[in-house]
Amino acid sequence: MKRFFILLLFLSITNFTPGILAQPSATLYLTSAFPVGEFKDYVPNTGFGASTEFFFFTPSQRTPYGMGISFSYVSYGVHLLPDPYNQDVLFSFNRANNFASAHILFQITPYKGSVRPYIETLFGGSYIYSSTEITNSYGGYSFLWIDDWAWSYGAGAGLKLFIHGDPFFNSGSVFIDLKVRYLFGTPAEYLNRNSVYFDGDVINYSTFESKTDMLTASIGLYFYF
Repeated sequence: MKRFFILLLFLSITNFTPGILAQPSATLYLTSAFPVGEFKDYVPNTGFGASTEFFFFTPSQRTPYGMGISFSYVSYGVHLLPDPYNQDVLFSFNRANNFASAHILFQITPYKGSVRPYIETLFGGSYIYSSTEITNSYGGYSFLWIDDWAWSYGAGAGLKLFIHGDPFFNSGSVFIDLKVRYLFGTPAEYLNRNSVYFDGDVINYSTFESKTDMLTASIGLYFYF
């Protein structure tokens, strides 16, 4: 991993050398996240969210790589808990397993053309949190918050499809961007959608700990400035 960061630093310095600077770019995505491995054992449902990326520099004729930063938010859904005294009344929201992530991103792709396949690597982490609000039949209120941090790294591949501008002159051009990624996540503690439960009148919860690997699929718009 240390060698990886040294390589990124070297490429960054090289790219910002006068005469070879490439213009920045940005992307906006809709994202689906599919738990993998032991993470899927506890969280079997698909997550949905959005992400954005900003490239400090994009590939050019002399440097066929780009480097930037990626931010994403994925939620694994809201679960409603039934009132223990009346199973027909829903009164609680369990917003389990929200991932707010940031990653350093390194991408290799052609610098021109109307169809541009690419590969990428990334490293960063996710703030994972779950919140539950409970109001019972007698007006009592409880709030539960669980959070943790997980480091993550991975790789992906994608395809940029030209839709506007000039495919041979990037400035002002727009592409549709399709991508998939596999992220390896370190162990973290979290809830699943059924972790909050009642024992008589007492509200209890259980947490799980596992790796947080996931496969993501995204579709978005890629803008060259």
